[in-house]
Amino acid sequence: MKEKLLFRRQFVITKEANKLESWKETKLFDDYKLYTHPDLNIVDISMADKRAILLGFFVDPDNINYSDYDILKDILGKSDNFADFQQKSISLTGRWILIYISDKEKKIFNDPATSRHIYYSSGPEMILGSNSNIINYYIDHAENKDPEFTEYISSKFYNINEEERYSDATGFENIYKLLPNHYYDMDQKTSQRYWLEIPYIDYNHAIDRSTELLVNSFKAIDKRDYYKILGLTAGFDSRVIYAAASYAGIDTKYFLSTMNILKADHPDLVIAKEILNDYGKDLIILDKLAPLTDEFAYYYKENIEDSQILPKTLTAQHFLYSPDFPENTLYITGNNSAVFKDFYGKREASSGKEISKLTGIPKKYTIFNESFDRWIGENKDLVEKANINMMDLFYWEHRLANFGVKYVANQDIAVDEFSAFNNREMFLLLMKAKYENKIDHRVIFKDIINKLDPKLMTYPINPSSGKEKISNIVKRNVSKRTWENIKLVLKN
Repeated sequence: MKEKLLFRRQFVITKEANKLESWKETKLFDDYKLYTHPDLNIVDISMADKRAILLGFFVDPDNINYSDYDILKDILGKSDNFADFQQKSISLTGRWILIYISDKEKKIFNDPATSRHIYYSSGPEMILGSNSNIINYYIDHAENKDPEFTEYISSKFYNINEEERYSDATGFENIYKLLPNHYYDMDQKTSQRYWLEIPYIDYNHAIDRSTELLVNSFKAIDKRDYYKILGLTAGFDSRVIYAAASYAGIDTKYFLSTMNILKADHPDLVIAKEILNDYGKDLIILDKLAPLTDEFAYYYKENIEDSQILPKTLTAQHFLYSPDFPENTLYITGNNSAVFKDFYGKREASSGKEISKLTGIPKKYTIFNESFDRWIGENKDLVEKANINMMDLFYWEHRLANFGVKYVANQDIAVDEFSAFNNREMFLLLMKAKYENKIDHRVIFKDIINKLDPKLMTYPINPSSGKEKISNIVKRNVSKRTWENIKLVLKN
């Protein structure tokens, strides 16, 4: 069990000898080798002078019967170079990493949300891995002692916000995270920005195509050998996912975890029960979860840098040890939809200082201001040309990458995850639709649900309790930074 839990579902690319006996070794080029955990799916295809390797899994909503092998073979066969190969990944849904190798190009990139992580070292020897901790397992790197970084990660703000971090920096010198809309060039040993475009017709087409992508992604994943579980709450995200999964007719179980903190009258429980009862389905409630074992807590922290133990960590442990969830369990979520939400309440920012304020970072922490300034300068023309909101792109490239998908990696110790929203074509369609119509995500979600099952809009969406109502009123009437300061005071 211990060897299975260490760096579960992870990978590393290095010249070093394999340090984990059960891991698969795949030769890449020169003296570099790819090592993969036994539970990380790998597909390796060569054609003439080019080669592609998949780590993880994906589905093609336009070819729902295709396996991982079929999809990889199809896009590689139709590609003359890496740029072609990337463009042909635009409609794929899943959690994946793709490696492209030819005599001219050796590059690696990941799914649009970067939910299957890639980290790299800028040290003397190239090494890539799924987390900074596994890179350090092979080659030691000094801790990041930058005074601003140390001050920030030691702050109360950082702690109570589940270690909210931005940029590509890590807790180690010379180790960086590959951010969304970037690939890593293994010849040049650098991270490079890229952007894939799609034709945009109008709002109605965007809703129709996004609905099709959601439903067909579920039809495709239903043909795979997974024991599927779908988390249902009172929220909009899971309502859309439930609507699309039900429309697709997939074979799944529905569950909600109390994390040992939700009471029986919590809206998530009450509304999820009501919906499923009306539709003749059962809700599995995970309650009275066992305390964390020393073994689980150790590997949970060892596998991923800066892993916080949170209430939902109990759910991950339950997935691992409970006989009710077999090895091939796939957790279906509504994650990643915040890319096309108005998360910051503002469409653009003029400076790094303003972005820091919008994120709620206390004024005294200026660590990200300069990098945010550079990011604005580098992407101002892009957002104008692509017809998307600047702060939506910022969320995608910084908050989603560093915070939104962090728990997905933590959860790898227990279960793999499938988000039907994790589709680049859908990201772009709905970001453009929102920009064109100056609307927020609630309109988009409502229109998608109404196409699938209008009855689902008759159930309340995220109703608030007494305390939550007061909290929401305050949050709506103060800046994010002021709200974070209020939280800091209340935590004292």
